[in-house]
Amino acid sequence: MIKPPVKSGKLLMSDGIPQFWDLLELFWDTNRVAKWKGKLFQDAQNPDVGTEGCFNLISLAPHAHEMWTQGLFALKPLELSHDHKKLTIQFFWQVPTGHKNKSRIDLLTETASPEGLDFVGEGIFLNRCENSASTPRIYSGEVFTLTTDDPEKRPLPSVELLEMQWFLQRLVGMCGAAGWPSLDWDDDDSIEDNDGWCITDYIDSNVQNDPVPRRSFPEHV
Repeated sequence: MIKPPVKSGKLLMSDGIPQFWDLLELFWDTNRVAKWKGKLFQDAQNPDVGTEGCFNLISLAPHAHEMWTQGLFALKPLELSHDHKKLTIQFFWQVPTGHKNKSRIDLLTETASPEGLDFVGEGIFLNRCENSASTPRIYSGEVFTLTTDDPEKRPLPSVELLEMQWFLQRLVGMCGAAGWPSLDWDDDDSIEDNDGWCITDYIDSNVQNDPVPRRSFPEHV
């Protein structure tokens, strides 16, 4: 997202696909995309130079990272505290669709509900460590709190980028894109690791709560 792949000079199938940020604007409104992009490209004097930092990072164990890459779970931002020291997120498993590259799917097909799931396949589950030394499985809908003692020096993950990743991660889970073949057969460049639902916007405690939840057309991402 920060550094677009360099064009090889050869005509590739993927050349017909818009760049990442342009592609997002095909599905989300310009203001929302600008909000996401503004978190990575913060220097108005150098609008094409992205910024790396704690705000766009989450540490995951290797096996959890692999599940994330495959779109097996997604993290939804819920609420940011007034002092920016606490951020609550909600965990959701994403049941693999099993769709192949040329699968034909009825548009009215409903995705499987993840409600209450604590695994999505043989050997595909995560555990959390309790103070009691127990290690219960993480289930869909479970809420976690990310904390920092200094939001300036050690900021929490950006809520805006988490929102974007939440949307895109759900799409990955629905389409099974992790299993699709690459369009750039001769391209050595790779990028490592994000709409159709109405969701309630995340809550920023700096803003007075609206009596009616704000809705948005999205979906990290």
